[in-house]
Amino acid sequence: MPSLPDFGVARAVSITILVDNRADLLLKSSQNIKYFHEKPLLAEHGFAALLDINHGERRILWDAGVTQVSLVENLQRLQIDPRSIHLIALSHGHFDHTAAISPLLRRMDLAPSHRQWQPDTPPEELQAWAEAGGIPIVMHPAAQRERWSVAEDGHLYGPSQPPPVLEWQALGAQIVSSETPYPLAPGCWTTGYIPRRSFESAGRNPGRRFYRQELEFKPDDIEDDQAIVIHLQGKGLIILSGCAHAGILNTISHAQEISGVEPVHAILGGLHLAPASPQDLQRTIEAIQAIHPQVIAPCHCTGLTAEAAFARHMPEQFVETVVGVTFEFA
Repeated sequence: MPSLPDFGVARAVSITILVDNRADLLLKSSQNIKYFHEKPLLAEHGFAALLDINHGERRILWDAGVTQVSLVENLQRLQIDPRSIHLIALSHGHFDHTAAISPLLRRMDLAPSHRQWQPDTPPEELQAWAEAGGIPIVMHPAAQRERWSVAEDGHLYGPSQPPPVLEWQALGAQIVSSETPYPLAPGCWTTGYIPRRSFESAGRNPGRRFYRQELEFKPDDIEDDQAIVIHLQGKGLIILSGCAHAGILNTISHAQEISGVEPVHAILGGLHLAPASPQDLQRTIEAIQAIHPQVIAPCHCTGLTAEAAFARHMPEQFVETVVGVTFEFA
């Protein structure tokens, strides 16, 4: 894919981790990494992050955790008003990234109120009222799959239900399905579908994942997996994954391709390296070392072994990532 001619640039970016597998009140902040110590926050096996682009000009929620509790509760404890969010984007359709959308939308109170209309009211006016105040939710269309898995003993497990998009729409969401890169803010895009070109396969588990279309079960390569890529002025790319099922090296390469920007300043989010073989983990770390990011902040599904390996091999760049931490880039 050729680079997008109007990709743009962001002057300043802050990223706050709202949901993650780990919480810690004892980590020390630095000039650009701010840990939250005022109140305990809830951790769970899920992920969500809040992006502020250009000092709040655009506020984006990235994913929504695995329960209906932690995201909404952590927003309250962090004193972040859900109604300040301009847009929601999803890294993929798995349940540990989508669960709190409905309670969040209820807090935002976006649905249009019921009222009486004159018989001759133009349809355009009715449509404008029905759609006013909604919030876009950007996702790859494959995020709406009903998913199944096959264990090593051959047993089939499922279904994992798709996200309840009809409920979201009833609560005021506007579903935006895009297979290709989608603009979220100046210099900030989703990657859309990420081509699989590297050796990476730990995040996809080929031969074990399927989705159902009526009576047919088809291989599920998690085509909906995407990341957010931001071109930070004078620094390079910030890449924020959800799970990086497509492989973080594939994600980085695609981000460079669509943005036309080669330097990578920061890599954050879940890297799905917990199931990776020792050989593939080592190859991944060596490839990221060659890219020379200034920040590497793996979390969620990365796995303790992989996180420890990054800390050991890239101690100056590694940032311990827990719920509540804010990364400030400018």
